[in-house]
Amino acid sequence: MMTLRKMTEDEFRAFKKFSVADYASDLMKGRDMNPEQALMEAEMEFGADLPDGLDTEYSFIMNIEDGNKKKVGWIFFKYYSREGDGQYYVFLEDLLIFESERRRGFASAAIHEMNTLARQDGCSSSVLFVWDHNPEGMSLYEKCGYKPDNREEGGTYMVKEL
Repeated sequence: MMTLRKMTEDEFRAFKKFSVADYASDLMKGRDMNPEQALMEAEMEFGADLPDGLDTEYSFIMNIEDGNKKKVGWIFFKYYSREGDGQYYVFLEDLLIFESERRRGFASAAIHEMNTLARQDGCSSSVLFVWDHNPEGMSLYEKCGYKPDNREEGGTYMVKEL
C-alpha cells in the first residue's frame, strides 16, 4: 500500500535542496554542462517551476509513504495546458524512491496515483522526460504505459494518454 501526502515547509526545503543538486548532476551528465552552469540552470528552472513554493498553483509536491506512513520517496507533478486546444496534461517533474525502498512497487503506484488524480482533474495525457543515462527510469515508465514521443539533448519525452 502507498499513499501521497503533501509536504510540510521543512520537508519542502529538504526536497528543494536535494532536487536542485540532483537535477544539476543530471544536466552535467545529460547535457555536458560544467558544475557551475548546471547548478545555475537547475536553480533557475526550480524557481521558475515553483515560484510560490508549495503554494504554486497546479503543482503537487508530495511525499510517498508506505502503509505504515513511513516516507519512502517523493513525487512532484504539475498540470499544464496545451497551447491552442484547451486540453490539460500532467507533467512528472520529479520522482525519487529512496535507495533502500526501491523495487517494491512504490514508483509504479505513485505514478498510477498521479495519473488517477490528473484524469479526475481533467487532464487528457501524462508527460515526462527521462534522461538517456537513466535506463532504469525508461524501463519503469515503459512498464507504466508511457511511449517515447520526442527526443531532446540528453533524453526522451514520453507520453501516456489518460
